[in-house]
This record gives sequence, structure tokens and C-alpha cells, in this order.
Amino acid sequence: MTARRRVGIPRGPNVAGALRRGMWRQLFTVVGGYRVRGSAPYEAMVIVANHSSHADTPALLAAFPSPYKPVVVAADDYWFSDVWHRALLRIAIGAVPVRRSGGAYDDLVESAQQVLGKGSSLLIFPEGTRSLDGQLGDFRSGALRIAKEFDVPLLPVALVGTRDLLPKGGRFTPGPIEVRLGEPIQPEDLVDGDMSPVVDQITDLLSRGEPTAPDDPAWTALHRLMESKAGMGAAAAWGFAEAISWPVTAEMFLSVFAAAHPRKVLPAAGWLAVGSVAGVVFTAVCARHDRTPPAPLTTAGMRTAAADHMAAGAQGIWRQALNGVPVKVYAAEAGRRRIPLAPLAAHALGARGARALALGAVVAGVSYKAQPMLRRAYRTYLGTSGAGYAAGLSLVIRRWR
Repeated sequence: MTARRRVGIPRGPNVAGALRRGMWRQLFTVVGGYRVRGSAPYEAMVIVANHSSHADTPALLAAFPSPYKPVVVAADDYWFSDVWHRALLRIAIGAVPVRRSGGAYDDLVESAQQVLGKGSSLLIFPEGTRSLDGQLGDFRSGALRIAKEFDVPLLPVALVGTRDLLPKGGRFTPGPIEVRLGEPIQPEDLVDGDMSPVVDQITDLLSRGEPTAPDDPAWTALHRLMESKAGMGAAAAWGFAEAISWPVTAEMFLSVFAAAHPRKVLPAAGWLAVGSVAGVVFTAVCARHDRTPPAPLTTAGMRTAAADHMAAGAQGIWRQALNGVPVKVYAAEAGRRRIPLAPLAAHALGARGARALALGAVVAGVSYKAQPMLRRAYRTYLGTSGAGYAAGLSLVIRRWR
């Protein structure tokens, strides 16, 4: 029986691997930035990398899509010494144990069989322990022997920035990380005991400069939008639509779009107010002619409150600023009561402008301080903001029911 028969075929995407990869990728992106350079063949292989931090394994797991399902070998005398370490490895990393001395290679072969036999890739740190100074230590030949015995490629990988992030015996310091993938070395090109081709590749990859954090594509697109005249036009259109039927508040435009460009937040808030006033007038005119636009996510309680407030005239719209009732409900009620449009527009401009500028000042200040993080993790921010808004909206609707 040949060694190749002991190697499985990659099984495709898997939920655990995707969740683990996504978790670490997002975490590294938020704390300093994360980038992968290069590509790898889609097959079972032995992946070897330099080792200087406990962040190395998560950085590698984040680099490979879940079909690779990379699994690391970890020292059983440290990571599997108690129930807490074992639980951490199982949930956050996924690992197989191996001894560091006394029959270590036989244990490594057994661990490799568990991993490569399922078509997954095996992660090995040939130095055996974390470097204190960032310099490469002696590379043991176990990974090379495994690649030859199982007849799989060996992939050199350089981890850059992990030591600065979390050095051995040091403090956590946020910063960017790069995972640089080398060229796979085929098993027939490996010479027993000679790790120099691996060391040479990793040394070359490490020499290619400091790690850099890429800009989030969503941040780049929205920053450019807000830099252009189209950004202010979009703000006015959003305010107009929200005052007619659009169920998302005008100020969410500031959080979703303008936060990518703090200097444009307050101008956008002004255009939101202008668009909102135009929408209020439009909705009032429609309501006068019994053609009130649809108002999704509103309740009878909201309409009752608006009717009570607008009974006082155009100034009643000021009550809308803090009570969570959409402005379109007040605009429709103003139309049904045939409140004159000029005072309605004047009071709407004051109320909507004050609210938009106040919230805009908050968004501008927070986004200015958080811009380095937003610049590299804007999609994460958008997801979090969207979830928060949905939760808040559900509470408002529940209250007015």
C-alpha cells in the first residue's frame, strides 16, 4: 500500500472551519488589520511557518478558506495538560496533540494520519517553540519527513506582525498582521533532513517589509461617494424618502454612509434636513388629497400620538424629534388637518435640522476617533450597526403598540 492511499480528498466547506476562520479574521482586522498574500493549491498538504507568538495559529487558520480545514499540531504537555486548555483548543483552534520529545516523530505521524487522512492540511511549526527575538530558530525535519511519507506538498508560510501583536512573555499591542504564502514544494523535490529550501523561502518572505493593513472595500467605496457631490445628493434623497415612506430613519444615513468620511458628516446632515422637509411637504400635500403614501413599520399608537401633537398646529412636529415616531406620520397628519404648508415647512426645517445636526455632531466625533478601525473593518461596523438598529427599531415599535 502506498503512502498516497493514506491521504484523503478535501471534503469541501465545513461550518466549524468557516466559523473559526471568520472569527479570527474579523478579530485581527479589528485590532490592527489582516492581509493574506499569495495563494495555495487546494489539496491536503503540510503547512510550515515561523513561530513567535500565540497569535500564529489563529493567523494561519484565518488565512485558509474552510475547505482546507487546516489543523495544527500542539504540544500535549502544554495545550492538553488540563481540561481548560483542551476546551480552548477544541473551540477556538482545533488541534491534535503531539509530544515534543521521546518518540515525538511517531506521534507526529499518528497526528498527521488523523489530519491528512481526512483530506485536511496539517500546520506545523518546525522550530518547536516561540522565538523570543523574532529570528528563525533551527527547523526540525519532521514536517519534511511527513510530506515525503504521505506524498503531499509542503507549503512554506511567513507570519509577519504576530510577534509585535502578542510576543512571548510580552503585552498585547494592536497592529497589522500579514500571512505570506510561499511556493509549494513537491515531495519528490525534498531531500531527507534538508530544510534549507523551506528556511530560504520563509526568510525571503519575512524580508519583504513590514505588514500593512488593507482598506476595507466598503470604506473605500463610501468614502469616495461622500467625497463627491453624489454623496450630498444621496443624503437629500434619503431624507426625502424617509419623510414619505422609507422605513429607515434619516440619521442612519450618517451612520451607514457618512461615517466613512467624518468631515462630510455635518454637510450630509444639512442635506438630510433639506430633503426631509421637502418630503414632509410632499406627504402633507398627498394626505390633503387622500393619497397618503404607505407607512411601513408604523402603528396605530404612533398615529394617535401624532394626531394629538399636530392638533396644536405646525409647531407640533417638534414633538417628533425625540419620541421615535417617524416624521412621515406627522406629515400625513398635518396634511389631513390642512395645516398651512409654509409654517409646516419652517417648523419641520427647525425640528429636522436640529435633530440631524445634533446626531451628526455625535457621528462626526465618534467616527473621527474610530476612523483607523473603520477604515479596515467597515463591513464589520456596518453589520454591527445594522443589528443594533434593527433591535432598537423593534423596541420602538413594541413601545408604540
